[in-house]
Amino acid sequence: MAALWQHTELLLALAAGFLLGCLLLTPWLLWLHRKHLQQLEAELENTISERTLELQIALQELAEKNELLETQSTTDALSGVKNRAYFDRKMLAEINRSRREQRPLALVLLDIDLFKQVNDDFGHLAGDQVIRQVAGFIQSQLKRCSDLVCRYGGEEFALILPNTDTLGAYQVAERIRCLLAEKRLPVQQHQLSITISAGCYAAVANAESSIEFYVYHADKALYQAKSSGRNQVLTQPPLHQSRLQHDDTKESKHVTP
Repeated sequence: MAALWQHTELLLALAAGFLLGCLLLTPWLLWLHRKHLQQLEAELENTISERTLELQIALQELAEKNELLETQSTTDALSGVKNRAYFDRKMLAEINRSRREQRPLALVLLDIDLFKQVNDDFGHLAGDQVIRQVAGFIQSQLKRCSDLVCRYGGEEFALILPNTDTLGAYQVAERIRCLLAEKRLPVQQHQLSITISAGCYAAVANAESSIEFYVYHADKALYQAKSSGRNQVLTQPPLHQSRLQHDDTKESKHVTP
């Protein structure tokens, strides 16, 4: 019996020692586990931060590439101003805005006079230089951010002038014409005198208005300007000379919308 009792006491002592050891080790094990979780959490946060930064950089690069593609797709490669496709989109938007706000919208078509002669006398590369310089000059003369110049085709340009009546469109086009006529454009080894003709049309858009409607009337005025000797600005319908002289020093409706 004594041996059995001693064996039992030994087992109890061992069990007690084991339990005591577990009690002593448990906080340390919990601390180690907690430290490990904290380390994993920190590593996960760093990984997430790195991936987030990489994603932000990728999105920024994608946005910049999309912006570049948008610019390239809407810009005329030769002249550097907006192209015909952008003209169609912008003109349609401005017609809708004119109809909605009941404000006049003006379209001006400008054409470089005797451009074929430039190509014939100096070559097509010289003609390209003239188109670039005329486009840049027209762009520099637009004072409002809402005004837009587009290359309409060949040596022809279009001005979209929101909140501008017929007289205002005439004054903008006439200022461009006069200033350009006074310049000499450096082309190759030459100083060329270049003039333009322009046709203007302005109206408050209605339900029947369209891009073709505005272009038709502006082109009609441009045709008359070319047929009447070039280097002039005409409107459709024509503005009386008396009104032009009377309003020459007055502010027309060409203000910031």
